[in-house]
Amino acid sequence: MSLLKRIFGFFWALWGAFCFLVIVIPLTFAYAFIIIIGGKKYSMDCVWFNCHVASPLILNLMLIKVKVFGKEKLDAKTTYVYVANHNSQIDIMACASAVPNPMRFLAKAETKYIPFFGYMVKMLGIVVDRQSKDSREKSYQQMTDALLMGESLFLYPEGTRNRTDEKLKEFKDGAFRVAIMAQVPVAVQTVIGAKEVNNPNGIQLYPGCVEIHWSEPIDTRGMTMADMPALRERVRAEMLKHLP
Repeated sequence: MSLLKRIFGFFWALWGAFCFLVIVIPLTFAYAFIIIIGGKKYSMDCVWFNCHVASPLILNLMLIKVKVFGKEKLDAKTTYVYVANHNSQIDIMACASAVPNPMRFLAKAETKYIPFFGYMVKMLGIVVDRQSKDSREKSYQQMTDALLMGESLFLYPEGTRNRTDEKLKEFKDGAFRVAIMAQVPVAVQTVIGAKEVNNPNGIQLYPGCVEIHWSEPIDTRGMTMADMPALRERVRAEMLKHLP
């Protein structure tokens, strides 16, 4: 990578951070006001706004286009456990903008230290400290309760960004465990091109295009925990099928 490209990528990342904060800061205050006055029942309306308005707006300001393929395979009225591969910091916005219905993200505890965004995640998502067994079990219960109430979830089975040269990191079981516990289908996204616009190993951002490919949802009705390894590998195979 040339020096000029790295310099441009650094300054474009600063522009991206500015766009992100300019939108996220007032939204955090607005969501807090809505939830305090109206109650937690309005949190999914805030999530819908994040997915369908705020995320696309921020990406457009960054000159990042998201192309979605296979969205017709999903039913906006169905509760899903959404899963996707994870390559960059823009994945959350790109993935969220491609879903047909609002969902709660599972976020790692470290996100709470991100100014404003951390508080937004705490209000609208489910936060887990993977180092704490009690926190993990509590998050499983929260996720299962959300699914049984008809709220979709979004999880990254890799757990964190893939900074390796491998197409996918090893998958964790959480997404597949809760899908089986709640007997809801797994909807698989494959993200392509995110590393090219947002380097996971540095502070670079570039205008460009990210593709989101949907696979046919996988029905988990009748599955038990004994089927979890097979479900995990099936999802992995679906992603590998799309990845170049």
